[in-house]
Amino acid sequence: MNFHLGASHQRWLIDVRRELAALSPSPTVAAIEQLSDRLAQEALQLDAPRSAALEDANAPARYRRHLLAGGNELSYSALLISWPAAHRTPIHDHAGLWGIELVLDGALEVEEYATGSDLAAPQLVRQRALMLGVGDAAVFTGRRYAHRCRNLSSTRPALSLHVYGGVLDRYHVFQADPQGRFNARPRHARVDTALGV
Repeated sequence: MNFHLGASHQRWLIDVRRELAALSPSPTVAAIEQLSDRLAQEALQLDAPRSAALEDANAPARYRRHLLAGGNELSYSALLISWPAAHRTPIHDHAGLWGIELVLDGALEVEEYATGSDLAAPQLVRQRALMLGVGDAAVFTGRRYAHRCRNLSSTRPALSLHVYGGVLDRYHVFQADPQGRFNARPRHARVDTALGV
């Protein structure tokens, strides 16, 4: 299913896609951080999309992933993610990809974890919690990174831009058993819509 952002957001979309296209196929940590800084400036622009731009008044509010750019021919993918009020993800990894998760509207909390090297018996260690507002990002480059995110508002949706170092079509969710040991469960990442210009 294709979806078009309004005319007021087209310049923003073109600018973001231009920033992504300039990225090296194997960027350094410094290059990823610099891209995050440039995208943060785009998040503060008046023509950046806000939550209302992707809401469908006829559909129930739910977590949605909107493909902005990417595919197997590119070394990255980018999505806009719509967060309903108070939505929370489980702890999950990103299949070893680097990533930037940048808030465009609302506020998100990101709890970061180190997963260890053994997915058969993962040892999750909480690293920190980030409170992200518009223009703030969580940037990760380690293969053993996981996090849990939530929309901090119980009444308003949020919107974020996610850039990954490849196609994020599979990942692991980490669930604790009654003894507090974590299990890694494979999942497939679904894309709800592809955004056109």
